[in-house]
Parts: sequence; structure tokens; C-alpha cells
Amino acid sequence: MKVDVKNIKGEVIDNFTASDFIWKQPMNEILVHQVVVAQLSNKRQGTSNTLRRRDVNYSTAKLRAQKGAGRARVGSRSSHVLGNSVAHGPHPRSYNQKIQKKVKKASLRMVLSEKLKGGEVMVIDKFELKELSSKKASSVIKSLDLPKKTLIVLQKSEIDEKLIKSIKNIDDITTIASNLINTYDIMNSNQLIITREAFKSIEEIWDSNIKKKGDKDED
Repeated sequence: MKVDVKNIKGEVIDNFTASDFIWKQPMNEILVHQVVVAQLSNKRQGTSNTLRRRDVNYSTAKLRAQKGAGRARVGSRSSHVLGNSVAHGPHPRSYNQKIQKKVKKASLRMVLSEKLKGGEVMVIDKFELKELSSKKASSVIKSLDLPKKTLIVLQKSEIDEKLIKSIKNIDDITTIASNLINTYDIMNSNQLIITREAFKSIEEIWDSNIKKKGDKDED
């Protein structure tokens, strides 16, 4: 499979062959949904807590006489009728869900393939700024005609403070290292911008066939 490489002006300057194992996988919506649900569950803190009757500490004295007041009888202040506790309310718990590594990797390859198939992946030669400037970063993004919710994938060595701070002030544009990409972030974006180095890094990390070839060459 051939993939075009563009410069920061959006002009095609080169192309190279991409791995079918990463970028040409059939979609399995049930598997991807399972991984996304697990990721969102793992983000939950589970710290919500409500008072139970045993947690309420009030006087046990009777508030008023049993009869003669013309009102309903009432016992102590700790009675749940007076609204000081919650029946079956939330308490601290873990929402963590475990997903097998094979499933996690398979879902990632599927969503990457789906994005490329839908024309939502753009490979650029490099994305760098000589100085810290949100204005210049914004002009690059405009020249590439990027939609809202764009995810820029960079190789770890390409990430620097100037670039991160410049993009941070631009709405709906986020950056991520190629070794940290995940199913939810990719699914939640409308466009993927991947540098040439990040593209190679993704294939090296997620394509087991490349690793096997490398091992043979070393032997």
C-alpha cells in the first residue's frame, strides 16, 4: 500500500509503502467497542460516596411527643425519613476493566485502518516550529486545512516544549507520542496528522512481522 507524504503546506512531496498488517485490517465493531468502553471505565475515579444510616451520628432523643402535636410521629433525628442518608447510594469502588493485550493491539490496528480507508490520515514530512508561537502553529494548521478534533501524532524525539505549548492554545488540536496512541483517542478524532518518523515508529511498535524480520537480520 502506497501512502503520500506532504509538507506543512499540504503539497505532496513523496510516498512510501505502508504495512498492510497495520493499515489494512478489517473492522470488528464489537471488539473496538469493548476496548473503548474499558478505556472510559478505567478513567473513572470511583470516589463518589454517600452517607449510610450507620454513618449518621445524631442524638437519639425523641424530637417531640408521640401524641398531641397533631403531626406525624417521629423518632430520633437520625431517622432516614428526615433526609440525612441515601438508600443504595454510590460508594467508593473500582471501575477498572482488564483487556487482553492481543485485543487491545487488534482494536488499534482496526481503527488505524478505518481512518486511513476513510481518508482521515495525513502523513507529513515533519511538524516543527523554530520558536514558541501559537500564531505560527495556527497558520500551519490552516494551510493543512485541518478540521476540529485533529490529533497530531509525533515521534517521541520530535516532541519539544515550543511545539507543545504553541499547539496547546489552539482549540480542538491535540498532540500525542506515537508510542502512546490508543483506540479511544483515535476514534474520538476527525483527522490524524502523522509525521513520517511517527508513522515508522507506529509500524515498528505494532507490526509483529517487522520485529520478526529484524530478529532474523540480527541472527
